[in-house]
Amino acid sequence: MVDYKINYDVLSVVRKPARYIGGEFNSVYKDTDKTWVRIALAFPDVYEVGMSHLGLKILYNILNTQENIYAERVFAPWPDMEQQMREKGIPLLTLETCHEVRKMDIVGFSLQYELCSTTVLQMLDLAGIPLHSSARGERDPLILAGGPACFNPMPMSNFFDAFLIGDGEEAILEICDKLKSWKNKGGDRIGLLSELKEIKGVFVPSLHNFGETISRRIVSDLDAVGFPRNFVVPFCDITHDRIGLEIARGCTRGCRFCQAGMIYRPVRERQHEGLLNISRELLQSTGWDQIGLLSLSSGDYSCIGPLVKALTREFSDKKIAISLPSLRTDTFDSELASEIRKVRKTGFTMAPEAGTERLRRVINKGNSEEDLKNAIISAFREGWKAVKLYFMIGLPTETEEDLEGIVDLIFKASRWGRAGQIRASISTFVPKSHTPFQWVAQISLEETFRRQMFIKDLMRRKSASLKFHNPRISFLEGIFARGDKDLGRVIETAFRKGARFDGWDERLDFQLWLDSFDELGLDPNSYLDERPISASLPWEPIETGVRKSYLIGELNKAMDCELTADCRSGNCVGCGVCDFKKVAPVVHNMSLDNDLSYPEISREPRSEPKIRRFRLRYSKSGAMKFLGHHDVVRCFERMFRRANLELDYSGGFHPHPKLRFSPPIALGIESLAEYLDFDLKDCVANVDDIFKTLENTLPNGLKSIEICETSLNEAPLSARIQTAIYEIVLNDEFNKDHVRERLSQFLEKESLIISFGPDRKRKVRDLKQFISSISLSGQTLTVKIKMTPSGSVNPYEAIGSVLGLSDEQARSLGITKKIVQFES
Repeated sequence: MVDYKINYDVLSVVRKPARYIGGEFNSVYKDTDKTWVRIALAFPDVYEVGMSHLGLKILYNILNTQENIYAERVFAPWPDMEQQMREKGIPLLTLETCHEVRKMDIVGFSLQYELCSTTVLQMLDLAGIPLHSSARGERDPLILAGGPACFNPMPMSNFFDAFLIGDGEEAILEICDKLKSWKNKGGDRIGLLSELKEIKGVFVPSLHNFGETISRRIVSDLDAVGFPRNFVVPFCDITHDRIGLEIARGCTRGCRFCQAGMIYRPVRERQHEGLLNISRELLQSTGWDQIGLLSLSSGDYSCIGPLVKALTREFSDKKIAISLPSLRTDTFDSELASEIRKVRKTGFTMAPEAGTERLRRVINKGNSEEDLKNAIISAFREGWKAVKLYFMIGLPTETEEDLEGIVDLIFKASRWGRAGQIRASISTFVPKSHTPFQWVAQISLEETFRRQMFIKDLMRRKSASLKFHNPRISFLEGIFARGDKDLGRVIETAFRKGARFDGWDERLDFQLWLDSFDELGLDPNSYLDERPISASLPWEPIETGVRKSYLIGELNKAMDCELTADCRSGNCVGCGVCDFKKVAPVVHNMSLDNDLSYPEISREPRSEPKIRRFRLRYSKSGAMKFLGHHDVVRCFERMFRRANLELDYSGGFHPHPKLRFSPPIALGIESLAEYLDFDLKDCVANVDDIFKTLENTLPNGLKSIEICETSLNEAPLSARIQTAIYEIVLNDEFNKDHVRERLSQFLEKESLIISFGPDRKRKVRDLKQFISSISLSGQTLTVKIKMTPSGSVNPYEAIGSVLGLSDEQARSLGITKKIVQFES
């Protein structure tokens, strides 16, 4: 049996190695001998995307609170890492324990997007798990999928043993119970799948009979299933680097293009007092400085104003920002904007979707141009410098007048914003299953390009930033969103040709996909065609609870430009989801100011805080050497917040903690001489207590060495450090005589010029001006490198150039920064 662990040689040559090191704060580690079920929660995208997904965090918490279940995480390796893994025979491993994924009991994939399909196959293949469900044996793990892309499971049905349709909080534990019982009594794989099929919401393709339906799982009370109190805190920057707090699930606005608005009905709000308590605990346990209030339409949360006010009153002094990522123009006002900006202005995005009132009625958007005007004026009046607008092209019944309307609305928004910047993003409408538009055609690739060019031509006369979504990605998304089982062959063919991360512009090989369709004799364009109402649709076995008759009625109303009211504020629209017994809307109505208790705000004038400055020397070793400088900065910021050590902050609209680090160290180099100056407010603790707090709070690999209190007037560290001394222990592959000869040649040269950095910002350095000394003693090479106000040289590049090494050879050197020397 091979015992795998983090391979530092591999990490030294891949992009963003911090994706793969694990060991993050709040990661869960268990005694695996005492667990009955081991689950790999698999996300078929890179770490930064997967770790931003709230559903993964919720399931990780639910499963790991069970004594006999252990859930670990695994993400898709980027192609450079995949290449290293295949070359060196490294299988796909879990992040927590480096356990082989193929030896887990369950591998549960989160399918958030149709174009993650080939990346799923990449992960299965790297794990050594047969791609097809029919080829798996008793020793293979159970391969499950959940998430919105499962509402049309047919394109991926050959690859998964089972799909979980709908909310997973309760069903995942039922699946684990079935697996545990099956393991105890013994049995074959078909027997296990038969038992899983009996669970509501579970679709088992291999055992499905014609005419059977699978009803979506619905958690009727979100407060009853709880919410995590401690998220895993990544070391590296992630897509949504904040606390994601789900305030509600579901939406009743009834936008006819929106799949999420149909498949997550009814609206279920979390209780507002509970959200405040959860916020307190998450801020303390993670050290994050931002809370994102999440739902399909955050502004529709019935307590949104009082909740935002309560959060800002309690946490603004701690520099905790509040963001509302999903806002409608008719739910944003100046009072909300004023509260959000009290700490710093977070992102601001509005989604008019369409450029004309007529087309907004077609899609049942329901907001007006006046709503958008008021929202933009409020945002810029409260200090925002930029607002992003989101539109779609290709919506049903769209005309050139509607396209002109997009441009006109962007132009008007620029006038309303005056000195502010308007950024417009335009994507192509993709019809999705289980929506009123599931029968309509998607515009062709050629027509998409034509409409984009039409808008570009008009925008040449307007002043605004404009970005279009890749039409080829929308084309493929449209195929798989309403695809059938035949597409599984296309997915596998494209995977074997090299398709990976197809939702990424930089990774999409569109011709590869066209070749795959052609090879199998399938016409991709046929999947974009209009579907007859009477046609049998591939996803019909999946029941969301929304009646087909309701969807047809909404389609007809769209063609008549007729709006449907929001059932939250009006009468039931008869969609069919609610039985008003077990399943019904959950809305927490409250008076504006009386139902939430706000912390008392002292009216006494505040005295100037007393500031004390400390200097910490710390080491950076092990996996932590693969953290970049900005990762280390974030790590310390969050550590101070978790330790309740109050940092002093800069002023202005975007305050930052006053942390002064020694110059950044190159990725992959260990160090015994990293320094940090930090300022604490009104701190009464002595130096020894502060040292102990830091020692107990820092992650493994970042270790406090010594601390002292310094003067507030002392010059910054970056100005005082003059040299750094590095040691490299050469392995037996290096010939000592050859190394000495290379050192002699370097010392005799008048100059040795190196260049580094990207082409546009390429820098040139003369190593003779930066290497003060270099010597070999035994197997240890010691190099002294100057640090100057204009920068220094990367030790890998410097030593590699002196010894005549390739970049990969240089990166494999074990380099340690031993000492820095300050100005006298």
